[in-house]
Amino acid sequence: MTRTRSLLLTALVGFVPGLVLGGCYSGFDVEDKQPPAGFPGGKCLGSVCNQGVECIVDEQVCVDLVDPCKGIYCGGNGACGVDLDTSLPFCTCNPGYTNEMYAYFCTATSGL
Repeated sequence: MTRTRSLLLTALVGFVPGLVLGGCYSGFDVEDKQPPAGFPGGKCLGSVCNQGVECIVDEQVCVDLVDPCKGIYCGGNGACGVDLDTSLPFCTCNPGYTNEMYAYFCTATSGL
């Protein structure tokens, strides 16, 4: 087996499980991405979600009850926290950003 074929096989072996397990939706830059519908942090599919996560109907967002901040990236402009009373996630937006329009997405305030 040539070195090129060996490297290609190694890359393919690492790539295929990533596709099957959803590995293509991970990495250091996911904070500015929108999670897929039905997955933690994504929109509910009707009133249900995939992977055993729960749909918060009022917000139309899927929440992982074991790790409530999973998939909640606040638009990359804030940080997710967990309400100790409800065990639900919330976003604390960076200065100059607000989540008044969307609970789990921090957008620039009108002054910027």
